[in-house]
Amino acid sequence: MTEVQGDLKQYQWKKGDNFGEVVDVLSEEGEFITFTNGQRIFKSVLSEFLEPVVEGQIPFPSTQVKEVKPTQVNTPKPTQVIQKKEPSVMGAMILKMSKKNVVNVPVQINLNIPTPELHAILSGGMEEEDLNDEITEVALSQIEIEKLQEYIKASVTDFLSEYYS
Repeated sequence: MTEVQGDLKQYQWKKGDNFGEVVDVLSEEGEFITFTNGQRIFKSVLSEFLEPVVEGQIPFPSTQVKEVKPTQVNTPKPTQVIQKKEPSVMGAMILKMSKKNVVNVPVQINLNIPTPELHAILSGGMEEEDLNDEITEVALSQIEIEKLQEYIKASVTDFLSEYYS
């Protein structure tokens, strides 16, 4: 697991535009918590958006925001090729022997979608099915596969701990 250095009180964003970013607490005055990067959040919604970094262990290590160097203009971007990992001998055996045992692993996904009020306004100008299709496309475009896989991995790990105990 990835570790964070220092004695600072830290949190990692678990939803929203800053998902995966680790922030250091600057102050906890009044109803706000202020971070060293200038961001702040109401204390009352802290647990909904941020996960504490406990003993230097980052909750979602593979989601850390990495510095991206700018590319030159007109440089074609390489297409991402996702290679499926071949299972080990043990993994192949587990896959074969567990085909008939299907379990429901509860996973929640947080997405940015319009409020019901905004949906009502938008639906005045187009068919509801078409509007919902557009909202679905926008919501799906927000999902980054690496972050989603890491989040699902954490959910499955938690589920397995409860399932087999």
